Amino acid sequence: MKPGSTPAVFLDTTFLLPFFQLEIAVKDFTIEDFKEFLTKVSEIHVSELSIFEAKAKLFRLSRKNAAYMEALENFGNNLTVIRNDERFVFHPYTGQNDAHFNLISVKEWKLDSFDIIILAQALEVKLLITEDEEVLNLRDQETFAQDPQLGKLAIRRWRELGQ
Repeated sequence: MKPGSTPAVFLDTTFLLPFFQLEIAVKDFTIEDFKEFLTKVSEIHVSELSIFEAKAKLFRLSRKNAAYMEALENFGNNLTVIRNDERFVFHPYTGQNDAHFNLISVKEWKLDSFDIIILAQALEVKLLITEDEEVLNLRDQETFAQDPQLGKLAIRRWRELGQ
């Protein structure tokens, strides 16, 4: 993959966690490969929802294990760093996202509300990186692939990115 060869990518919450000092258990994932991948991406899109999910996860973990307290305390500083990175685009929930949410929610897919919000927002970017099995399973749904709006969204897991 050449620099700038991926114009934009939408990261599911899992791939936002390393920015907040959390390791992720994803097959074939290394932080070095992730950094290399991100250098080749022009825009990195994330949902504001993912910020809340990351904070909640760190909060829960810190209550169970004091080793996470430092990451919890550094959360705001880490958030400031990525917010100041001009390549990051944070998606608030908009009317257009709600229209996409409504389109997705009436389908017979096993998705929770958070999955639907991420999908609705990722539609603007056309490439979603996720490890969520329910979301990944959409690729096998004929109703997803044939939908004029939804079918334009490429959904990939980490190991499919050709690292």
